[in-house]
Amino acid sequence: MESDSRPFLIIETPQHQFQIQADRIERLARTVCAGLGLPDYEVSWDFIDQDEMQALNQQYRGRDRSTDVLSFPQEEWDEPLHFEAPSWPLPDTDHDAHEPPQMLGDVIISPEDALANANHIGHGLDRETAFLLVHGILHLCGHDHMQPEEEQRMIAEQQAIMAFLERAEQSPLWTGCCEVRG
Repeated sequence: MESDSRPFLIIETPQHQFQIQADRIERLARTVCAGLGLPDYEVSWDFIDQDEMQALNQQYRGRDRSTDVLSFPQEEWDEPLHFEAPSWPLPDTDHDAHEPPQMLGDVIISPEDALANANHIGHGLDRETAFLLVHGILHLCGHDHMQPEEEQRMIAEQQAIMAFLERAEQSPLWTGCCEVRG
């Protein structure tokens, strides 16, 4: 994945200002993709306010409310992909200048909803942001939670990935990826 040209992204809401560190989000996404066996894939990600998230959720899922994360896959998988902890350091991805990287899909996160989740659960916003990114990427890789068996498999994958990210070389890898300002 190529480094985002923005050093950070600011999302303004009536009550908060969120600062998202692009390089940390990219590193998280790249690490998760490497562990899923997709080191040459790129994830497009964005953070939007609750009004925009509500509009997307209404348009694509028929639900007239905001949600914490939405995923829009570009690939279809016969079976959901399984995470295997990648080795450090991650290999550089050298894409052919004439061919763009393969797109796994888009993950859209609402930092307002992420903050509400984090406060409810009792952990930090940066950890919740990483969890939502992981959750979204797993959806891009064929995971779902509509049936109990699918949900159990997805939960196990999420737990394995979050445990790996927590003990990564600069642990936890999500530190400072999303912060509340003001």
